[in-house]
Amino acid sequence: GALPEGAANGARQLLKRGLVPVVHGDVVLDEAQGVAILSGDVWMVELCKELGARSAVFITDVEGVFTAPPTEPGAQLLREILVDPKTGELELTGVSMDCASHDVTGGLRAKLESAAEVLLQAPSVDAVYIVRAGSEGADEAMRGKTPERGTTLKRKAPP
Repeated sequence: GALPEGAANGARQLLKRGLVPVVHGDVVLDEAQGVAILSGDVWMVELCKELGARSAVFITDVEGVFTAPPTEPGAQLLREILVDPKTGELELTGVSMDCASHDVTGGLRAKLESAAEVLLQAPSVDAVYIVRAGSEGADEAMRGKTPERGTTLKRKAPP
């Protein structure tokens, strides 16, 4: 679906004031379904397209994307994930896609698909960052810098 004009204008006004628009998922009214869950990750794709963003930041409860749930021994943080600019396919060797039972919007798989979609649909975006809420990595990413601790998604260079 298209981003409502009011949402895009609101985000533009925040940017004009030097603020960073922050969105999250919520229950919304829907003409087709009556009520639906709108994922904040879906908002991100539309806002990046509409606003010509240079980067996108996905805030989570962990440092980024890990090879397994971060509470498991041996889980390693992936610093970079490459996205095929034509297909959106992710280079994700050895990553578990388990999601929390309370996450009704699809967990890690949906977040990564939305992050890849940002890179496919918003040519102005150079990188998508996945970082932990309240962390130094989140602060760096919100300022447009590559975080020291987090996961960065970028377009794979053509062969």
